[in-house]
Amino acid sequence: MPYAPYNGVGPVPGGSGAGFCPHGESQFVAWHRPYVALYEQILGAQVQRIAASYNSSQNSSAYREAGEIFRLPYWDWAANPQLPPSCTQENITINGPRGPLTLRSPLYNYRFSGSRKGWPTETTRASDGKSNSNPDVVNANLAAVADQLKYQVYRTFTYAETYDQMSSTANLAGVSLEASHNIVHNAVGGTFASLDLTAFDALFMLHHANLDRLAALWAALHPGAACQSEWYASPGLYSTARGENITASSPTKPFYQADKRSFHTGITAASLKPFGYTYPELNDIGRIIPRINELYGDTGLLSGCGKGGGEKRDWFVQITVNRSDLDLPCNIDVVSGDMFAGRMALLNMPKEGLAHATIPLQKVVATLGSNTTGIEATLREWIRVEVREVNGSTIDISNITNLNVYLVAIDVTPRRNESEFPKYRSRSMYTKTVLDRGRSDNG
Repeated sequence: MPYAPYNGVGPVPGGSGAGFCPHGESQFVAWHRPYVALYEQILGAQVQRIAASYNSSQNSSAYREAGEIFRLPYWDWAANPQLPPSCTQENITINGPRGPLTLRSPLYNYRFSGSRKGWPTETTRASDGKSNSNPDVVNANLAAVADQLKYQVYRTFTYAETYDQMSSTANLAGVSLEASHNIVHNAVGGTFASLDLTAFDALFMLHHANLDRLAALWAALHPGAACQSEWYASPGLYSTARGENITASSPTKPFYQADKRSFHTGITAASLKPFGYTYPELNDIGRIIPRINELYGDTGLLSGCGKGGGEKRDWFVQITVNRSDLDLPCNIDVVSGDMFAGRMALLNMPKEGLAHATIPLQKVVATLGSNTTGIEATLREWIRVEVREVNGSTIDISNITNLNVYLVAIDVTPRRNESEFPKYRSRSMYTKTVLDRGRSDNG
């Protein structure tokens, strides 16, 4: 918001009238790359402008040098699922061009100028339904999904074989980076859980820089699959008509290439080279897998991802839901007794279409110890789902007709060394749903 033309790109007949961003679509990752790059370019120009205002007595050359090498930082919420400390300080003291200066931190929140009907006065982060901004609440929410975030990111790297699987919750595999991205939005909560307002929060770009980084690492390991491979019909966006065929060659409106005439596409956004930046792990392609194993591979939850040993079995829940059946945004939590296993997070847009996600059951399986006899029956009995608002309030699911929850097992050959990923083998989906509508709406 506001829904308005940008870069000379306006609404089209048959469009949704809402935003440009293709959430819940295969184009999701590709679209955000020029978006993040444009933000970095504009912010970098402001950094250089401010750096130039320091005089020689203030070590101006150091500020100018810092301005020249400035790059947008990323927040690796899968490896460190806590708010960056720089984003939790309401006021900060800095060395300004005219001396020490105390000001409200732009990384803490954003205050809207003027008043607009239906808009808040400032961005917020909290998911307890009681406070507008509370870093402790947000960090507690992130800690609750920490193991799942690490697991899901690792599964994206080790399981996704196509760009479409890696990118979007629209893909049936349910292993997308978008699914993890959604969990972070809802865990932070407040206006961060609203796609209308979240980009006003500086944390948004730190979040999306990491999404871009993870996608870049995946693409480096899949050089022949670095862009969308399957076409789909657009559900309709601000500048894209409903039913338009979307392929890797489709424009990522409203972002132009350097010639200022041609839109970026999934193909032009597949490489970082046109954008002039990189990530540390890409400096040594041969070390990407060891680094991914180091950061995300030793969760203690992945039953199939230990070193050495024979084939193991990884258990998870697969969820497919039609967004139009739900009050969005919301979370679909998977629980076992009093134990929270993980969640599927759905944002407030898009309002319709199928979404897919997989939820790890390693914490639940770990409670069984070495006795895994009859594990399928045990998990069927224990596992249930709860649909909740972002603030934790329970939603009655008795009228949600297109919510399908399945128990799935997959055989895994563990990696033998740090330079390998585990290998997934045969997959068993137990077609009887584990959803128990008679119990699932209990706290």
